[in-house]
Amino acid sequence: MDNIIKSFKAFIVKMNGYGIPLPLLRINGAPTLTGTMVFISFNTALLGQIGKISHILGEVDLTQANYLFGICLAAYLGRKIQTNGSTKSVEFTKEDDKE
Repeated sequence: MDNIIKSFKAFIVKMNGYGIPLPLLRINGAPTLTGTMVFISFNTALLGQIGKISHILGEVDLTQANYLFGICLAAYLGRKIQTNGSTKSVEFTKEDDKE
């Protein structure tokens, strides 16, 4: 996983060197690719829904935009739910056993 992150960071530095900025959304001060994907896919699905309701876009099938948002959200939540072994284990006390 570290190799993928390093290669992605190298790609960003390379593109920034060519003058192509690749900004990422920051959550808690750290840039996050999955957070950026959720932000973009949410806004795409939202604009599609608003355009369909207001009939500006005509007949639009928003199924694919909603699937993209769902996949990006699942990837983001999957990364947030992961543990890296540094979290403490759950300990039960005698009072917890009574319930």
